[in-house]
Amino acid sequence: MKKMLNLVLFGPPGAGKGTQSENLISKYGLVHLSTGDILRSEIERGTSLGKKAKEIMDKGELVSDDIVIGMIEAKLDDNVNAKGFIFDGFPRTTAQAIALDDLLQKKGTGISGMLALEVEDDELLKRLLNRGQLSGRADDRNEDIIRRRILEYNTKTLPLKTYYSEQGKFHSIKGVGTIDEIFKSLVDRITFLNAEMDLTALESDLEHLDLTIQDFEVANEIAPELLLEIDAIKRIEAEEAEEEKENLKQIAKAKKQSVPVKAVAAKKAVVKPVAKKVVKKAPVAAKKKVVKKAKPVKKAVAKKPAAKKPVAKKPVKKAVKKTIKKAPVKAKKLVKKVAKKKIVVKAKKAVKKVTAKKVVAKKPIKKTIKKVAKKAVKKVIAKSKVKKTNKRK
Repeated sequence: MKKMLNLVLFGPPGAGKGTQSENLISKYGLVHLSTGDILRSEIERGTSLGKKAKEIMDKGELVSDDIVIGMIEAKLDDNVNAKGFIFDGFPRTTAQAIALDDLLQKKGTGISGMLALEVEDDELLKRLLNRGQLSGRADDRNEDIIRRRILEYNTKTLPLKTYYSEQGKFHSIKGVGTIDEIFKSLVDRITFLNAEMDLTALESDLEHLDLTIQDFEVANEIAPELLLEIDAIKRIEAEEAEEEKENLKQIAKAKKQSVPVKAVAAKKAVVKPVAKKVVKKAPVAAKKKVVKKAKPVKKAVAKKPAAKKPVAKKPVKKAVKKTIKKAPVKAKKLVKKVAKKKIVVKAKKAVKKVTAKKVVAKKPIKKTIKKVAKKAVKKVIAKSKVKKTNKRK
């Protein structure tokens, strides 16, 4: 559709429609189309349409819509390169609006919007009475005539407001204020209309350009350069399809390789809790004496085994001396018992410390106690023998 700014300008008597129409024509380079001016022009030139219109008007009848539409079409044809038109005083009925839309559509254009200058009836009455005093027009000096004209306008234009509102083309403009203020409001709204028309034209172009390769293949005659472009597009699409396949294969391989790695990591993570179970595997005797008083293990820090911190020497010596004085024969047995008791006490303390810090002896605790006891007894016996020999001497 050809982009043209075609406006239907409406306004009741006294709204300033004539003044604003001239301003819009000057700013946007539009052609003014007034049905009254067109009829007078056609009659003066003696055209066929002008003659028909004159005969009807001489009879006191209204000129038919067909004749008026014919005159407007002739005016459009005379201004093929026009940037747009302002329709003043037409259409006046819904039937005329429909006929105008059909005509413009045939010419590859349409109505951009209906701009209606809105003014309160009391303000209109005041303006027209003032204008009548200055111009001397009889119809502007009688209040009753002015009110009938305003009522007629509101009654006739109401259906047109509804018609253009349903198309989203009705725009109400506040007609109160200075001439410049009202004109600025009109210009702002026309700016919006132009942007809307640009968007519509763009959407239309995209619809026409939205041709697929299949559409070209269906065509009977294709230019050689278009065939080359179609082949190039096909090759590009084939290459893109192959690249997508390769990418999918690589993704699938990566997923397969990542699965065993996760499994191994899970297996490694399971090995850690061995330290907590070591105390449970200790001999039964160690459980009874040590595990009950053991504190919960916080951190596992390996230190020297318990076997290296065995027995305090001084208590053992005193116990051995006393037992030797009282009963030399039973010294060995007493020393063994005392040594065992002392060693067990020390062993308990050592085990408490070790379990708190996660130290588990590789050898059972019983064997360690026996070895320590044997060494202690041997030393005691050796010392007692030395003392006996000294006494004999």
